[in-house]
Amino acid sequence: MSSSDQIKDLIRTGKKVGYILESDLKKCISDLPIPDQEYIRHTIEGFKIQLITTKKDYDELKYLSGPDAIEFLQNLSNGTYNAFNKDEEESK
Repeated sequence: MSSSDQIKDLIRTGKKVGYILESDLKKCISDLPIPDQEYIRHTIEGFKIQLITTKKDYDELKYLSGPDAIEFLQNLSNGTYNAFNKDEEESK
């Protein structure tokens, strides 16, 4: 499998699970020139895929935004904070 195919597969998997292990990425890009390695790293970050050292470092909430973030915060709220509750008129 070519280096390009390995990188594509790694990114596809990263999109599914949300992260790529640094060690896996290094295996795929270590033979490439430094500017190419940096480009690939920036591309991965642009896809909102986390580059982590161990699986324990993965933060599934890092890129949470919009309605998903609001729903998450509402689930944390005990209901007393107005910022986490819809106005009654908005919900009508």
